[in-house]
This record gives sequence, structure tokens and C-alpha cells, in this order.
Amino acid sequence: MRWVTYLSPSGGGTRVGALDDGDVMGSPGGASLDELLAGGHRSLTAAYERAVEGAIEIIVEPEARTCAPVTPSTPVPVRMGERELQVHPELVWGVDDPVPPEARTACVGVAALAGGEGPASAYTPACLWLDETGLAVQLSLGPVLTTADEVVGRTVELSTSVDEKENGRGLADSGHGWLLSGPGSVRALLPVATPVLQPGDELFVDAGELGAFEVRVGSQV
Repeated sequence: MRWVTYLSPSGGGTRVGALDDGDVMGSPGGASLDELLAGGHRSLTAAYERAVEGAIEIIVEPEARTCAPVTPSTPVPVRMGERELQVHPELVWGVDDPVPPEARTACVGVAALAGGEGPASAYTPACLWLDETGLAVQLSLGPVLTTADEVVGRTVELSTSVDEKENGRGLADSGHGWLLSGPGSVRALLPVATPVLQPGDELFVDAGELGAFEVRVGSQV
């Protein structure tokens, strides 16, 4: 199953949507993805069926304004090679949200999300933005959350590019110990690091079956 959290064009607030054949099917319930994940796979499947069969609104996927799939309440542990750090929850945003202009490099990979099925109940692309001193300024998650049954046992191929010129490539093992047993409800493994980026650069991130997105560095819209 594939899910998003998005801004509803009819109400302006956030809503959970199930992805079905290229469309975002707005869930008729008010539960967040955090809550649905906590209910386990059976509960998530039932919610998915309700959304597809009784969508409160339907949006073509590329037109949906997505938010971070989940909203962690505790620091997010991230690992970049041998470096580990904790990212404050207030720095977690979606890929359609603005990236601070002080961002100079991006570390790209996969985040595992805990739920009723264990510490890696779902996965989503992750991109950590660092300033010129190496300080984290934002962690972008999403746009799509994919349940573990579609990911477990697979290696996620990752690549980044600017102006169609590749500037990063790597692999993330969905079964990596950092993703399966680390602390926190969200944990990110980021094996790909870009070279220095400039304000206005449009970074394209391809996370294979987990999805892709493009974001402009320093964009305020």
C-alpha cells in the first residue's frame, strides 16, 4: 500500500490519502498516518479499502500538495556513513515545503517508520539538508509512504541529479540494522551525499520504487 499526507484543497487542513492508479483518494476518516501505522497491517488495510471505495475527494497525484507523511514527536536518528545525529522534530518537513536558502548539501536515503508491525512498518524517501558547516537545517520526508510488505528484503536504488546531470548514487538496504532496531519512531539511513549545491538549484531525487521528487534549494513557495 502507498499513502500520502497532503493539504486538502477543499478544507486547507492536512488529510491522509491512499494512492490508487495515479490518484490520491482522500480518506474519509480523520486518523493520521502515525495512528494508522500504530494500528497494524490489518487496520491499515481496512483504512486503505475505505479510502479507495469511499474517497471524500480525489486528486491527481502530481497535483497534490504533500506534507511529511508522519509527524515525529521525538528527535529523528539519522546515519550518514559513520556520522550519526539526531534531528529535532521541528526540522521535519515534506518535500513540497520550502528548503532553507542556507542549505548547501543534501544527504539522501530511506527512512523507516515504526508501527504495529514493528520498527520498520513502512518506508519513505528521506533527504537531510546541511548548511556549509555541516549543521542540519531540515529533514524532508516523503512524498509517499510505502508499507513494509512491498519493501522488505529489497535494496533501494538511490540517485540525485541537478539539471539532468547525476551528482550522487548509492544503495540502501531496507533490512539494515539501523532501520530495523534503532531508537525513535522514525529512523533514516542516508548513503548518498551531493556535492555543494547553490540557491536555485533544482535537486531531483530518485528513490526507485519508493518514489521520486524534485525540490529547488532556497525556494520559498
